Amino acid sequence: MSVSMGKSQTETRSVELCLEQGLHLRVCSLLVSIVTPFEGSVKISHQDRTADATSMFELLQLVALKGAVLEIEANGNDPTSVIDQIEEVLSGKREY
Repeated sequence: MSVSMGKSQTETRSVELCLEQGLHLRVCSLLVSIVTPFEGSVKISHQDRTADATSMFELLQLVALKGAVLEIEANGNDPTSVIDQIEEVLSGKREY
């Protein structure tokens, strides 16, 4: 779902984590490298925890295992693009 607020847009999407080892160090490192250049903010939530997607430490604290459903929220210019890239990683369609 996308919500437009001037030039900045917000999009949220639920994504199933399909990686055999769950959300681990290498995956978190790749997510940080995807999100860091994005001009805006990206939050990833699992159960009652929310992480700033530019923080590897916060991402690891989500303790998300294979099969977990993660909620991704991006706010900024072209949030769809950054969420698409994150989804490719979490669904196992992109090498890490």
